[in-house]
Amino acid sequence: MKKILDARGLSCPEPVIRLKQVIDGADEIELLADNQACVENCRRFAQSKGFRARVDGGGGQFTVTLSKE
Repeated sequence: MKKILDARGLSCPEPVIRLKQVIDGADEIELLADNQACVENCRRFAQSKGFRARVDGGGGQFTVTLSKE
């Protein structure tokens, strides 16, 4: 099941907390972020849970696709 998480405008650690809430039962998550710190923190957390990450975008608009390995 694919889920979408909009983390734009959120300060750390809120994006990771929200990712924790949606990661169970998901095969793919599309994370929308507006800063590099959010991207990196969420990517590391997702990888620790067995997901691989693909990051697209830049300049304050990122889409991170997290897929179950």
